[in-house]
Amino acid sequence: MGEPRSGPKSYSTVTKATDVLSSFSFAEPVLGVSELARRLGMGKSTVYRLLTTLVRAGWVEQTPDSRYRLSLKVYELGQQVVAGLDLRDVAHTPLEVLRSQTGLTTHVAVLSVPDVVYVDRFESPGMIAVSARLGRRRPAHGSSAGKCLLAFGDRTQVDAVVRAGLQRLGPRTIRSRSSLERALAEVRRVGHAVSVEESDAGMSSIAAPVFDASGACTAAVAVSGPPFALPEEDHPRIVRMVVATAAEISRGLTARQRA
Repeated sequence: MGEPRSGPKSYSTVTKATDVLSSFSFAEPVLGVSELARRLGMGKSTVYRLLTTLVRAGWVEQTPDSRYRLSLKVYELGQQVVAGLDLRDVAHTPLEVLRSQTGLTTHVAVLSVPDVVYVDRFESPGMIAVSARLGRRRPAHGSSAGKCLLAFGDRTQVDAVVRAGLQRLGPRTIRSRSSLERALAEVRRVGHAVSVEESDAGMSSIAAPVFDASGACTAAVAVSGPPFALPEEDHPRIVRMVVATAAEISRGLTARQRA
């Protein structure tokens, strides 16, 4: 695939859109088309088209009085960036220790609806290959990390995952909302998630939630490997180690954020 097309027109459109987003502030969180047009030196029709595009993309929302404000999607993106920087610093060593303890691939993931994104990982020292490459996105409903993040997250995130489609990923992928709701209720009950061939054929994983200083589930720690490396009889022992690692990272993240 070649490089994406670029040029003055596309650059100008992106620049104008970012100028619109940058116009909102704590002092002025709500702005109208006329206000934005005056401030940016653009025509009202241009500003309206840009706002319409940003609303469709979910970055801006319209208020009851037909003005505009930034949506929570902008806040969530910023939180992911800030949390991601702290998270990798805090999680890196505990994740490496967990890999040494279990002999499995370990990773930490964050939610980017409808997917999870793996932000740090340690490969198994053996010949166990996994699909969770660093920075890779995977549908949240198919992984133990995703189920943790959805179980302890906001209800709207579950709605968005369901709307995106519960596509089949492995032989035992959750395919219906009712099944997903039951699975998430179980995760909340026991405090961890198990996935056996839900994200990929021949792959199992166990995850536990990571909480930040506000008590929000901001990430999940998981181990993964083929069923022969993660047999059911070993699940209780592995769960204890994963939960302990997640708790250690939660404490480190909380201390960092309160410092």
